[in-house]
Amino acid sequence: MQRIHIVGCGPRSGTTLIFEAMAACFEIDLYGHHEESIYRWPPGPGNIFLSKSPSDILVVEPVLRIMPNLHVIYMVRDPRDMIVSKHGSAPDRYWSSLRYWKTYTPYGQKLQAHPRFITIRYEDLVAQPDQIQSYLIERMPFLVKRAAFSRYHEMSRPSNAALQALGPVRPISSSSIGSWRKHKPRIAGQLEKHGSITEDLIAYGYEQDAAWEQELAGVQPDLSDSQKQEYFSKEELRKRMRGKNVMALLVPLVHYKPVLSILNSLVRGRSKIRAMKVFIKRVIE
Repeated sequence: MQRIHIVGCGPRSGTTLIFEAMAACFEIDLYGHHEESIYRWPPGPGNIFLSKSPSDILVVEPVLRIMPNLHVIYMVRDPRDMIVSKHGSAPDRYWSSLRYWKTYTPYGQKLQAHPRFITIRYEDLVAQPDQIQSYLIERMPFLVKRAAFSRYHEMSRPSNAALQALGPVRPISSSSIGSWRKHKPRIAGQLEKHGSITEDLIAYGYEQDAAWEQELAGVQPDLSDSQKQEYFSKEELRKRMRGKNVMALLVPLVHYKPVLSILNSLVRGRSKIRAMKVFIKRVIE
């Protein structure tokens, strides 16, 4: 079984869009829920299992090292557009802060040379969806196309959770690129809280120099909090990454049919997490 797992440089980076486009336009027989950890096992036997969890950029490295049938898609988006983007579940507040970009991108940068770590810029996806689809086939030749990404809106049947993130299903559009310019107080406030991002913008090709900062001259910073927590604590990061090397050893195992059968039998009357704990206990015993 091939596993494709989508991660991101933070919330609102385009992970839901590319997940739904792939689910609609490729021959993929197994899907995770809207958010599904890399540690979750497939819902049954099959050929390709597609899942996504943006925050798993923190933990995918050891799984990539030991699981040859895992491909990771890493979504990158201009952090200024990310932090002015809103979510359907809280439309009156900015969804997330620069804490994610500052924390996640060093992990993504570390994996750039890995042959099964595929970086996709959100801006390229929305501007040239069919070219990005062809690039994904080039990197993952086992993918079979059934429709063009540019027709994704005709084929997609997203979940309610996905619709909250995406809004109504519509043709892929580049209209959101550069939307940060309509929210300059938000950008100024986030820079005051989290520090400069100019070096990153240059490194990722979003700016050529620091001249863009002049657009914020005289702008009163909006220092209001985001919907999601404004900062990562050291304890939160430790908790998110705790045991990632040990847990990585289990991921290839749960993609084999005999193990899947055992796990699915254990789920009866239990949550998936509890079933996994029972399975690990049996393996140890």
